[in-house]
Amino acid sequence: MTADVLMDLFFVDLPIERRIARIAETGWRQVETWKGGDDEELKTIGKACRDHGAELISIVMNFANEKDVAPVCAAHRAAFIERIDRYSDHALAAGCKAGIVTSGDRLTGVDYYLQKAALVEALAGAAAVAARKGFRLNIEPLNDKVDHPGYFLTSREESIDIARQVNAANVRVLYDLYHQQIMTGDHIAFLLANLPWIGHFHAAGVPGRHELFTGEMDYPSVIRRVRAAGYKECFGLEYMPQLPHEESLRKTWEYLQPALA
Repeated sequence: MTADVLMDLFFVDLPIERRIARIAETGWRQVETWKGGDDEELKTIGKACRDHGAELISIVMNFANEKDVAPVCAAHRAAFIERIDRYSDHALAAGCKAGIVTSGDRLTGVDYYLQKAALVEALAGAAAVAARKGFRLNIEPLNDKVDHPGYFLTSREESIDIARQVNAANVRVLYDLYHQQIMTGDHIAFLLANLPWIGHFHAAGVPGRHELFTGEMDYPSVIRRVRAAGYKECFGLEYMPQLPHEESLRKTWEYLQPALA
């Protein structure tokens, strides 16, 4: 099991090359980014990772509020699949083999199950395009109580069901512990029952979305349990630091490393 840092939230005043160097200096050797649309910028990130002994492991393929490519809308299926095709090319050119997919917001006046079916069909089409390149997609449920009001895919159970229906080896669920703590909690039992369908984790302190060690979650305990159950993918830090960034990353490293080692 490995761990990564969302580079977009740390050392934000520095150019990309120096930002990745500073993250690597604190002990973290993998990064992910919200960026995906600018292929030249991703190439710069990929080169900076190689120069500093790090790896780019994930990008964002579409944001929750991008209505024109929301896969929950059947009319946007072709645009969504084209987006996945293009952004996966960008990612692969930077050495990255996975991306995060969001459902988009709920559609007013459209039956829930029609929206879910549209999401399954769009994701299946995108998965086929991505699979030919060896690229994986992680569909992410989010909370609609605090951060994403109106978002369609809030249920972890529905996310697993969607991945099962798509039935593609390169489609898994991004389980964001911050979002799911707000929605339901009770993580370990759920994760142990569904671990083969989890392709990536995100984490942040609850409440507030700050350092992991400041909130109500016992993150080392969760990590130990999923590691013992065989999870080998990545655990991503997607929090907004309150401490100076170097101090924040070093303290988070000290907090998580015994469980990750």
